[in-house]
Amino acid sequence: MKTTMKAELRKAKEGHYAVPAFNFDNLEMLKAIIEAAEEERSPVIIMATESAVKYMGFEYVSAIGHAAVKSATVPVILHWDHGFDVELIKKAIDAQYTSVMLDASLKPIAENIAETIAVVEYAHARGVEVESEIGHVGGKEDDRNSESAHYTTVSEAVDFANKTKIDCLAIAVGTSHGIYHGPVNLQIQRIKEIAAVVDQPLVLHGSSGVPYDQLRLAVQAGICKVNIGTDLKVANANGLREWFAQNPAGYDARKFGRYAIDQTKLVAKEKMQVLNSSGKG
Repeated sequence: MKTTMKAELRKAKEGHYAVPAFNFDNLEMLKAIIEAAEEERSPVIIMATESAVKYMGFEYVSAIGHAAVKSATVPVILHWDHGFDVELIKKAIDAQYTSVMLDASLKPIAENIAETIAVVEYAHARGVEVESEIGHVGGKEDDRNSESAHYTTVSEAVDFANKTKIDCLAIAVGTSHGIYHGPVNLQIQRIKEIAAVVDQPLVLHGSSGVPYDQLRLAVQAGICKVNIGTDLKVANANGLREWFAQNPAGYDARKFGRYAIDQTKLVAKEKMQVLNSSGKG
């Protein structure tokens, strides 16, 4: 069911839940996400990255993404996640993705603001919404690694949101992309402080592996969109490993693919329940 990111995140903000946003790298992962959303009656954001497009092809990703939006019985948003290449972002905008994200968070703030304004102007003129990041969430994102991390300050968030006119704001408050190798300590108070003065809905990146009690607190504090990638990749891979361990001579892609879908779907449904988005679609 077609919707907009702004509409769904505003509902989430008012209803004190978060819309789950899942990366997909193949058809099986996408089917798992949509089936989970329909079974949980949850709105959902399906996200493509530059590396997923390099793997599957832009046209294939766009086609199955738009098919999911059209065929689903719950609200679905097709989102371009962590766009580093502005030309690819514009291509996604022209292909009528629901929303796009520019990630210029490692650049000086003035450059980040200028690039975000340019993308916002291009996108809004074509009916597409924009997310951008201030501060920097480190770790492994897409095909890039960053050991840098910079927590978002309240003043940075306010200034960035006001100047860029973005539709939602990604903030750095203690998460990391990829697999965690140490304790997670979200800055819940900082989320509350930013949410109190920034009108745009807030986004939490790098949420795979974050303890559920902390995710719930983050949502209560004001997070409206939670990005999840690695946990679904792991579930998909583990599903394939399990199927082949049980069927060492197996070869039917429909059978091992279905098993991977079902295992990935279990994880997606669990996330929806934790974020309290179940029943909101």
